[in-house]
Amino acid sequence: MTDVARPVRRLSAEAAEHLHRLMAGWQLIADLAFADLLLFLPMDGAETFRIVGQLRPYTARTLYPADLVGEVVEPTWHPYVERAWREGRRLSSPEPILIDAEAVRVETVPVSHRDEVVAVLSVESPETPTRPTGRLEAAYLGAADALLEMVADGTFPFEEAYDPTASPRVGDGLVVLDASGRVDFASPNATSAFRRMGTNALPLGQPFPHRAAILVAEAMAGRRPVEAEIEADGAVTDVRVVPLLRGTDRRGALALVREVTELRRRDRVISRREATIREVHHRVKNNLQTVAALLRLQARRLGDHPMAVAALEDSVRRIASIALVHETLTEEFEGAVDMADVARRVVRMLEGSLGREDVRIELRTGSVRVDAAVATPLAVVLNELIQNAVEHGLGGGPGTVAVELRGGVQEPVTLEVRDGGQAAAAADGGGGGLGLRLVRALVEEELGGQFTLASGPGRGGLAVAVVPPPEQG
Repeated sequence: MTDVARPVRRLSAEAAEHLHRLMAGWQLIADLAFADLLLFLPMDGAETFRIVGQLRPYTARTLYPADLVGEVVEPTWHPYVERAWREGRRLSSPEPILIDAEAVRVETVPVSHRDEVVAVLSVESPETPTRPTGRLEAAYLGAADALLEMVADGTFPFEEAYDPTASPRVGDGLVVLDASGRVDFASPNATSAFRRMGTNALPLGQPFPHRAAILVAEAMAGRRPVEAEIEADGAVTDVRVVPLLRGTDRRGALALVREVTELRRRDRVISRREATIREVHHRVKNNLQTVAALLRLQARRLGDHPMAVAALEDSVRRIASIALVHETLTEEFEGAVDMADVARRVVRMLEGSLGREDVRIELRTGSVRVDAAVATPLAVVLNELIQNAVEHGLGGGPGTVAVELRGGVQEPVTLEVRDGGQAAAAADGGGGGLGLRLVRALVEEELGGQFTLASGPGRGGLAVAVVPPPEQG
């Protein structure tokens, strides 16, 4: 969508938002009118107009395959736009207008907001040979006319947030209702959708079936669209009711319906699978915590063997880091992990297990979403690097370990761990200890990334792990 406030005369924030809402919901008008829609805003002086919005119909061929947004139009080329702006009323060309050698029917509609014309909407459709108008076509065009009248009155678009991609469209099924909420027209697709829910027909002059009638009454009383899913006889139908207004009066409503039974069935299958996967992660986390508890118990029995105790404690922390990833996965719904959340949990765990009030771990990170297959080894890497920085970088003394995590999605993930120690972090046996060997193997071999460790006397150590984004298949 074009920024409607930029290329033309200045609009108030409210007027600009009104136009954005119009462009969010105007597919309904284009499909009902079988027409292309162009939105015009005047340049300074209102002598020329710029096209700031364009929409093609799904129900008819387009007149304009090319993108016209940004084009500046002289009044002589499109005189009805300037007149609709100046006179503040709907205008139709009495005869077709030749545009690119094609006869085109044009109607221009002033877009009103708070009793002020803020733009002009042009509704343009190809001239068709004279022929009787079918009932479906007449119902569509009548509904479009009602909506265009609301555009000119300032009652369309509605102020509610609207997601057109998630709602039924005209072609899915349309029911036109009169001012009393009774059926005036029902398209074949709409009739089929209700038949699957046990309603054999939508007879003219009769009200909607009970559940749908409640939606109609709510929309017409509230003067706003209402949308809900109705389930009956094993079928599910998405129903969106749009009230048609004429000033303060109600002239009827449009009901857009879409049968979504299969979609909802698939959603339920996916939800059950996601629940199963989360349960698996929950059980894995519990099993890892059980293993860690057994190792802690074993460590207590080896009090006379400090090296063995230290090795077991290191293993406990590694297992706990992996368990934290699975704990995070039990709370996720998209199959990915926010590594920032995992990092916060790892830091809290280490702060608790170190038992050192003179050592601080500072974490700087935003949201860093990674695949679960990356999160598990990266959690272990984070644990090892912080542990290495505390034990070797700080040399057992007080200090701060600074951790920075950034990247994710389509960018490399970068993990930096810096200590403020005085040692030349040839830490962990000159880089050859088990902890750093494990880090190097995880980063370079398992994740295909790079690991560097730099240090110097008086400036502490800096460990950097860079993991590339996943390959796009």
